[in-house]
Amino acid sequence: MTLFKILVIIALCMKFDCVLCVKYTNWENLIKSSVFLSKDVNEVYVKEIVDSSNISKECKNSILDTLKALKTSEDWAFQMYDSWGKFPPNGILEGTVTDLGHFDQCLAIQPNEVIAKSQYFLIDISLPLPKPMPIHHNIFHKMNVLPEFSNKSKNNVYSKLSENASFFYSFFLRLGICSSNKCTQRDIRYLAEKSKN
Repeated sequence: MTLFKILVIIALCMKFDCVLCVKYTNWENLIKSSVFLSKDVNEVYVKEIVDSSNISKECKNSILDTLKALKTSEDWAFQMYDSWGKFPPNGILEGTVTDLGHFDQCLAIQPNEVIAKSQYFLIDISLPLPKPMPIHHNIFHKMNVLPEFSNKSKNNVYSKLSENASFFYSFFLRLGICSSNKCTQRDIRYLAEKSKN
């Protein structure tokens, strides 16, 4: 949840006696409970991908320094992180395949020595479906393409995803990301490829 959304909820709680709202007593508690502490950024995973990828030194340093800046709640780093699309996109079980993030917020980040300038990328993500696509296949065919471990119950999320897997022969998941311009398109491609392993 972004700070703006939190502030709107707080403002609504003050104006109306909202039963479902949380009232914070001070800013410190608000900040501790928000994503400013970036609890949902898996720093170890990101470092592992960056260290094992064949990317430029400038890009690697920029990513690692951005992570440090995010941990210290620097505005530009939070703007960069906040402008990313979410993966998987919200509503994927109902057919949402795209989260573009926030293009304008990404490009509005003030240049600095860590990132130089910001840049926006769209990444298309293909799902691991059986190849080649079956003959006479269409989007209405139901097929079980998910790993065996995931299909123990017919009432789980994997079964729901498997029902709609046929669509992904024709469509990609699409994710918008914000990056330092110290990272080239090649660097971003390597990072995306490495993160899928």
